[in-house]
Amino acid sequence: MVRAAMLIKYIFVLFFFLFLLETGAQDQRVFDSLKYVYRTGDYKESLEFVLLRKLTFHTNNVDTSLYYAKKYLDKSNELEDKEHIGIAHGHMGNAYRLKGDYVKAVDHYISSLELARGINDKKNIASALAVLGDIYSVLENHHNAVKYYQQSLEILRTEGDSTFLASVLLNLGDEYYSSHQLDSALICFVEAGKIYKLRDYRVGLAYTYGNLGLVYAEQGKSAYAENNIQRAVDILEEMKDYYGISVYLTYMADIYEEKNEIGQAIKYASKSLQLANSYGLKEQIRDASLTLSELFEIRREIDSAYHYHKQYVAYRDSINNEETIQKIADLRTEYEVGQKQAEVDVLTAQQRTERVVMAAIGMLAIVLLILGLIVYKYYKQKSKISLELARLNQTKDKFFSIISHDLRGPVSSFMGISRMIKFLVQADEKDQLLEMADDIDDSVERLSALLDNLLNWAMQQQGHFPNVPEKVMLNELAEELVKTLKNMAQGKQIALKAEIPEPIYLWVDRNTTMTILRNLVNNALKFTPEGGKVVIKAMQQGEQAIIEVKDTGVGMPAEKLNSLFKLQDKKSTYGTAGEKGLGLGLQLVYEFVEMNRGRIEVTSQEDQGTTFRITLPLYDLEEEAITT
Repeated sequence: MVRAAMLIKYIFVLFFFLFLLETGAQDQRVFDSLKYVYRTGDYKESLEFVLLRKLTFHTNNVDTSLYYAKKYLDKSNELEDKEHIGIAHGHMGNAYRLKGDYVKAVDHYISSLELARGINDKKNIASALAVLGDIYSVLENHHNAVKYYQQSLEILRTEGDSTFLASVLLNLGDEYYSSHQLDSALICFVEAGKIYKLRDYRVGLAYTYGNLGLVYAEQGKSAYAENNIQRAVDILEEMKDYYGISVYLTYMADIYEEKNEIGQAIKYASKSLQLANSYGLKEQIRDASLTLSELFEIRREIDSAYHYHKQYVAYRDSINNEETIQKIADLRTEYEVGQKQAEVDVLTAQQRTERVVMAAIGMLAIVLLILGLIVYKYYKQKSKISLELARLNQTKDKFFSIISHDLRGPVSSFMGISRMIKFLVQADEKDQLLEMADDIDDSVERLSALLDNLLNWAMQQQGHFPNVPEKVMLNELAEELVKTLKNMAQGKQIALKAEIPEPIYLWVDRNTTMTILRNLVNNALKFTPEGGKVVIKAMQQGEQAIIEVKDTGVGMPAEKLNSLFKLQDKKSTYGTAGEKGLGLGLQLVYEFVEMNRGRIEVTSQEDQGTTFRITLPLYDLEEEAITT
């Protein structure tokens, strides 16, 4: 079962573009008819590129698809048809991905996306978001992949393109599956299956059956798993979709291995390998070889086990070499940020710190530029100028507050680090220098992730904050927050910790909930003197989670509590160590808590401390109806 996350992923990163670029299912019989027409030349010259597009889509052979995709791209360029140029790039990306050439595949995907960005309609926007999810999926960045798929779905649910919606649901379900969120994966697959069944879209239904089988197998429901996977293989054989068949045959071998029916397992794995070799499917050659190696090892046929393991290692290294992964990451960065970062060799801990600070400044500048462009765009809409500018200014202030609270703490943790390094060098404390280097690495990683999250979030906004509820583990959010603000707390000798004894799952928007907690903990650290204590606690009460952020700080008078969550003069109160802010943090907390269907209360006494108490909804699987 360890291989399941890999198997399901490679099917549906491709699957999205098949639905985006064409309507109807891939069918080798249709391809044969089209090929005959193309060779006879019995068609108008102006329709040649349409015929090439159909040939590219309907073939199930990767090399043949690439051949016609190149001809399709050449013809589209000749006619200067931007729409079809973008579609041709998408088909070429699909073919290169199946051949294992990820660099060329991602290059063509990005070319297709850049052309799509020039089309001003929601479907193209949704398409671009879904492709970004696919790219993050290839890079195994499941968090960002889920985020982009959810944003795409938010648009598609209002557009009425049910087939496209189902394909994105399959991709999102795969990401949940890869993250071992099996309940969420089932919800996505079941919804997609209903759409395909209603539309009588058999190839989509086949992949839905197969992926339901994978989830059931992971849950230990072998009978359900085998039944669904066999239904998928039966449909795919009708359509000669050998890639999908090879994937599911390998998984059938896994199921029979668990039943200890080794002979039957070898039969399925051998058939999968034979198909993969016939059609040049590198990923499936790799996976089927690994399965056969394990099966022959169980039967103690060492020579055969060694042969297949050697073949597995060769194909694994060919697909996953570091140079390919780095080039894919560079292409992704070129699309999202608009420029390539020069690679710098970090020779000392001080140079590493300087690079992080410069990156933070650059990211902040980009965020400010994006906010300025949003304001400019709405300013040009003269009919709505007054109302829209007012709303955008409020959103801009909120983004400034998020940036101030979310980045000030992590960045301030680097203050004085050069002086400490020099001191340790003079004292010849090498062990402590190594420990400090590890701490810096951790801080750099968390700050980079935070910057990336803030930038991507800001880039997707149109003057408002999205609310996309999902299943979120509160314990993980709290631990991540403690790690991010650990250095800031240590700088003031404040004990910062999370005390959540049992797993608590929320049904909230991840980004706004993390902003709520960061603002409250950041404020607690700001107004707590040295030697104090800040604690995050939580408990379950009925259908709600009660979260407390408690400090031993300076507290607040009663008159200030009455206006604590109101946006008034935007003046910020200085902290116990002279810390500054923008004065918007608690007002944002109040709005984001309400956005997530929660409540917030505060109690405080001067010189004794403050406690913020938040109520947020718990995740409840029964609310999500699953029909199996």
